[in-house]
Amino acid sequence: MVSKTYEEVLDFDFGFSFIDEELQEKEAAAEEKIQEVSNEKQSLEDQLNDAKVAADDFEYRLELLYKSITPFLDNLCKNEEKSTIYWPDRVSKIEAYKAKLLTIVEGK
Repeated sequence: MVSKTYEEVLDFDFGFSFIDEELQEKEAAAEEKIQEVSNEKQSLEDQLNDAKVAADDFEYRLELLYKSITPFLDNLCKNEEKSTIYWPDRVSKIEAYKAKLLTIVEGK
């Protein structure tokens, strides 16, 4: 009679199997395709991230423009019963304000 330990050795599976070359080639092609898709995915994620950063920057600058212009308009609305505005040295102040607005628009 064969002991149980010997029977276990007879049923032992070494964990390997045989494959043909065609299957190997298909697996290699699949791995290559997976890598290509992974690289493309990363590229798209990078582009999406760049677009989000640009959109956030644009939103910030747009809000800054609004907050820059609103006080000017509010000041123009003061004393609406008076038809004349006294504004000494307005050319230099307007030029400075235009320069400020330009830096916001250009994102500097």
